[in-house]
Amino acid sequence: MMVNLENLEKESANFKNRSPTKWAYVKEFLNRDFYEELYKTFPKFDETWSSEETYDKLSYRKIWKVDQEKNIVTEYDERYNESWNKLMSYFWSEEFIKKLVEFSGVPVAGLRHFCYMYQGKNGFQSPHIHNVSDKTLILFVYFSKNWKKGDPGGTYLSDGRDESKILFEVDDLDNSALIVLDGSEAAHGVRKITKDVEKRAIQFTYEPFSSTDGWYGKQGRKEIPELLDL
Repeated sequence: MMVNLENLEKESANFKNRSPTKWAYVKEFLNRDFYEELYKTFPKFDETWSSEETYDKLSYRKIWKVDQEKNIVTEYDERYNESWNKLMSYFWSEEFIKKLVEFSGVPVAGLRHFCYMYQGKNGFQSPHIHNVSDKTLILFVYFSKNWKKGDPGGTYLSDGRDESKILFEVDDLDNSALIVLDGSEAAHGVRKITKDVEKRAIQFTYEPFSSTDGWYGKQGRKEIPELLDL
């Protein structure tokens, strides 16, 4: 099994009981051997990455195959190796989505978005709230080793859009995951990275889906944010 489901299940009660923002942090999220394969083949940072540089953000991303509405296409992507395609096939599978529903109590039905994320020195993201929906789950998985506890750069959750009121900050980015309900209280960001390090991560967005109304988040909000974040 590529995901350590026991570690995930241990955090289920924490996720369900936290308020006002539901979230959970899971260490050793992936099977270690499989994680090391992914770590070694994480896409190299080069000119093919899209830059996201604004007054409130500096980061980069690469995406999987998408349709005209920028929703993920659940097909093999030849730009990435077999291990990454194997990971994706599982993470959009009914089996894994069922596990997410059991874990969170949120009735997601499919994977809507996925991207690779990269930040280096001076990378940051100001605290913000997507407020996509009360049934949208964001799953971050981190691929950075030798991260020193207390160093800025891990995703944080805050009390409103105020970086001085951090409630939790990821401090171990080596095979860990952060799962957040992307609702009206889910303020999060990234403190400015001050060292010459690489922060590598991936982001999944899960939602309910209706054949008549489409993705649930789109019903309550006209657009999913074009720029995803760490």
